[in-house]
Amino acid sequence: TKLRDAKIGEMIDRIEYNVEHSVDYVERAVSDTKKAVKYQSKARRKKIIIIICCVILGIIIASAVGGTLA
Repeated sequence: TKLRDAKIGEMIDRIEYNVEHSVDYVERAVSDTKKAVKYQSKARRKKIIIIICCVILGIIIASAVGGTLA
């Protein structure tokens, strides 16, 4: 029974170890998710700015070409 008790104790220790590390992993995942949301928002803003710049550039080129043709 001592051997069985030792195995049970070892199993409980492993469970405790895994639970403690799981808490760390979840905390890190929450932090990483918050960072990802922030990066995604910044990336979306940059895309919108680039699209606006391309549209403005397209308008400038179109009016320059239209002006030389007229």
